[in-house]
Amino acid sequence: MNTRLHGGPLAKAQQPFHLRRRQQLLDERYARAYLSYYSEEVQELEASFFSEEQTPENRVRLMHMVADTRFEIWCVRFTAGGKIPDLREEFGIVVDGYLLAAQHEREIENEPALPWFDFKHLDDYQRLLSLLSLAILLHREDLIPAVHSLFKGGEPDEEDALEEDLLGKYVPGRPILDVWYHDMPYRHLLDVTAQTPANEKLEDLKKYLKAWYKGMAPTGWYDSHKNQTRKGGGDTSATGPSRPRRSRIFMTSMTPPLSTWCIRKI
Repeated sequence: MNTRLHGGPLAKAQQPFHLRRRQQLLDERYARAYLSYYSEEVQELEASFFSEEQTPENRVRLMHMVADTRFEIWCVRFTAGGKIPDLREEFGIVVDGYLLAAQHEREIENEPALPWFDFKHLDDYQRLLSLLSLAILLHREDLIPAVHSLFKGGEPDEEDALEEDLLGKYVPGRPILDVWYHDMPYRHLLDVTAQTPANEKLEDLKKYLKAWYKGMAPTGWYDSHKNQTRKGGGDTSATGPSRPRRSRIFMTSMTPPLSTWCIRKI
């Protein structure tokens, strides 16, 4: 539990932030406040884990919070223009966090195949899709079986066509499905995998990108990027930054190109 991501203030770079960032909605002040605050929070959560007063159930909850926060820190750094070689290496730490949390929960519940992500919930489905897509795009093929293990043998396994399309290139024996959990916007992305001419695939990709954000309306982070004000992004006055609100659009806003690149890759 003591391996940490490189959080904290953004490293200085020659390029201005507005040119370096990978998502034009991300505000530099917000990113700095977010990384500083939540990097410290991860350390506090990890310290709490070893308290003798913690119950096994609370330890699982803490590990869940650590895993999610590590991933969100990673994604903000990615969005803020972090260097790909560093992010590629640190992505292994993110996946390890989820593996540890899943392992502890399965031991407590005595269910070896208990899935960590519930595909019926769009937040969970979208996060798993991001982890799998990142493992492919960062050429961390070694992590694909680990990501798969977070739901392997559980209810969602071999039940979603899009996940199977992504896994099938790297994990042998995967089924070809025509059912999936979330119709929109993912129907358009699945259409890209069909044996259709290239121009039709391009049109399907455009439909997916157009429908993606509206399709994310049920998620907890929808429209949270609008909180990037002095109140929402953390007060950077002389009294110091306040707690930045989690604005998960920056954790998930790269999902359309991630999924798109993965489908085109396979």
